[in-house]
Amino acid sequence: MKYKFWFVIICCSFFVFQGLAQTNISLVSGKNVKPEKNGVFFSLPRKIIKVSVSVREIENLRGPYAEYAQQLMGISNPVTQNTKEYEIADISMEGLVEPDPERIYFLEVDDKLSKEEKNFSVCLTSNGIIRSINGISSSKEAQLIKEEKKVIGQEDLFSMSMSPSLYRKVDTIIRMVTVDTNTVKKRFFNTYFEEKPTEIKAREAADMVSRIRESRFNLLTGYQETSYSPETMKYMDEKLQLMAQEYISLFKGLKTENLHTYTYYIVPDQNKSNQVICKFSKETGISDATDSKGKEIVLSIKRSGTMIQMPAWASAPVEVKSLLVPYRIPEMVRLSVNYVGKVYDEQVIALPQFGVVSVVPFVKSKIEFDPQTGCIVKIYYE
Repeated sequence: MKYKFWFVIICCSFFVFQGLAQTNISLVSGKNVKPEKNGVFFSLPRKIIKVSVSVREIENLRGPYAEYAQQLMGISNPVTQNTKEYEIADISMEGLVEPDPERIYFLEVDDKLSKEEKNFSVCLTSNGIIRSINGISSSKEAQLIKEEKKVIGQEDLFSMSMSPSLYRKVDTIIRMVTVDTNTVKKRFFNTYFEEKPTEIKAREAADMVSRIRESRFNLLTGYQETSYSPETMKYMDEKLQLMAQEYISLFKGLKTENLHTYTYYIVPDQNKSNQVICKFSKETGISDATDSKGKEIVLSIKRSGTMIQMPAWASAPVEVKSLLVPYRIPEMVRLSVNYVGKVYDEQVIALPQFGVVSVVPFVKSKIEFDPQTGCIVKIYYE
């Protein structure tokens, strides 16, 4: 009777082992051979840092009548030459999640499993990161919002200078014609067009500024004796001011600004506390991190040190076929992006790849993972 009892126990254990052995997980690498059974690939997440650098391009343009600015308009500091310089408007960063190429796994399932053995599920994100096993994750997948790039245009600069460059000139020619003893004066008119000198154009523009100012004065003082609505008065006043400024810019010059956004994706390196994103200078703007010009825009990484307290046995990556599912224990990290000592953005985030990979049994259990960090957020054992 005793031998029969142990025989039954051994048989039951054998069948349970056989059922469990038909579902296992292995780490994927280039040396893997094709598995005998079908299954599904999944990966653990890692975070990359999206750094957006907004650069303001400032361009000073010399007006076509700059040399007459003091003489005709009384402007003492016009733009005398075209210049261009750059300045940093803002630097921001954002943590994005992607599958870790070094942590891709294959969950192998036997096609010959019984109905009861097939009663399990695997839920992944759209990019293949594991979300849950034997349960439906309630967390929502993060969406990447596309950015709009705003550029301040430079069209129609100095549009008021587009006045006719030719003007009509008439010369009167008098000829003395003598017939017998009579002398007669005959007048001939020679009409032609001549290029306007710059000084004449400048005087016309200065005169137009005076006329616009006079028209605005008459409008605001009610000289026209017409009852306009407040909206109409405001519209006409704004248009007159705009016209005056456009004519004045012909003497004073223009200052234009363009806003450019440069985006970089950085994978934090555990062995580097500072990573160069790019370089910047006021003269040339943004340049590559390897360029010799400009000063560095740096991503600084300060680890919290929480992983030091983790025991060595906590890190147990799946290297061979196993009935254990891998998950991450992330580390909290302080990230900051700075340029010449000024911090533009600072965040404390969890970096999955800076933590450790551990394992947990998945047979007869429900496990929910955080697709942002790869850690377990809910587990239920049957």
